[in-house]
Amino acid sequence: MKIRIPVLALAAALPCLAACQAIAAQAERVAITEAVGSYRQAFAEGDKALYLSLLFPGDAEFRLEQSRWFDYRLAARIEELAVSIESMEKLSPEEYAVVLHQSYLIGEEREPREVRFTRLYRRSGESWLDADLAFGVYESEHFMMRYQDTAALADVERVARDAEAAWRIVNSGYGAAPFEKTVVKLFVDRELLRQNSKITIGRLFNGWGEPGESIKLWLRPDPAYSFRSLLAHELVHKVTLTESANLCSWFAEGLANQYGSFPAYGNSMLGSGVHSPADYELSIGWLENFDPEAVDNDEDWWLYGGMAGVVVEFMASRYGHDAPRRIVQALKAWPQEREGYVWSIHDAMLRGYLAAAIEQVLDLDMAQFDAAWLAWIGAKR
Repeated sequence: MKIRIPVLALAAALPCLAACQAIAAQAERVAITEAVGSYRQAFAEGDKALYLSLLFPGDAEFRLEQSRWFDYRLAARIEELAVSIESMEKLSPEEYAVVLHQSYLIGEEREPREVRFTRLYRRSGESWLDADLAFGVYESEHFMMRYQDTAALADVERVARDAEAAWRIVNSGYGAAPFEKTVVKLFVDRELLRQNSKITIGRLFNGWGEPGESIKLWLRPDPAYSFRSLLAHELVHKVTLTESANLCSWFAEGLANQYGSFPAYGNSMLGSGVHSPADYELSIGWLENFDPEAVDNDEDWWLYGGMAGVVVEFMASRYGHDAPRRIVQALKAWPQEREGYVWSIHDAMLRGYLAAAIEQVLDLDMAQFDAAWLAWIGAKR
């Protein structure tokens, strides 16, 4: 027996259905607005527990990134924070893309920061949680590219090709590279790259990565630019910091330059003539006392990174090609740091670990190592 629904009854039900859907959609928007408000509260008040409760639980790498991001926020002075919703778009029954505008003043100098970005909110029970920025996805053999929707696909494909070339350079030179797919997040907006990784740094930068995290890159708007050197640099950070998170700043940067940036570029800053041996006739103590989070110009950063890379070259030249990696592996003996790295808080401890590892692997104390370095670089004049 067929049941027939009267046409008039069906017609009467449709407005009710539409009204119910509108009410449900409005409730979702209210819930997302409340989630954004809670984000602003956590950011402003430095409430890490609240902040972590607002993150979608499905992506461990993303949650680790955000946990460290909040550690950096806690190390910063933040004033006049404003966060507003500019638009919401329902992508599916489970997801919304929400465009946010954010501004604040940071540090003792009250430097203004302002950024606009699209965040993905995903349903979790009765809540709507932050599921990272709204990224598109492109995959290659060793990489998963996640990119802002304003990026051109041709640029994303170009980065993927450069990434595979960088992977081969690092695997050959350092002797290891990530075999699981590495996530690379591509940012069209360089300020958003800083806002999404380490807000305490006073300069804009080209890339960022930490143990257990994705690699984050600025998608430079220059079709002639090669990303190989930058990607190789960040890949070395990823593989060395996975082997041991106990790398002080100068040693981590030296490894990334010697086994990543320099071979991908084709030369070091010393070999290319940017710097002379005399520029590097500085003690290891100079590297140790250089705060990379305080530098605000490229020249000082290049001198620091260039010298650090050549010190690692010296290690390999004098004590065996695998000496730098043996030191990295020796650093696994100490408890592994998991919170967000801040130079002023963590680096002295990590430099102490490095001194102990050098003594263990090379049978030299830091004074002897420093003297050997100065003699080696001085002979290159």
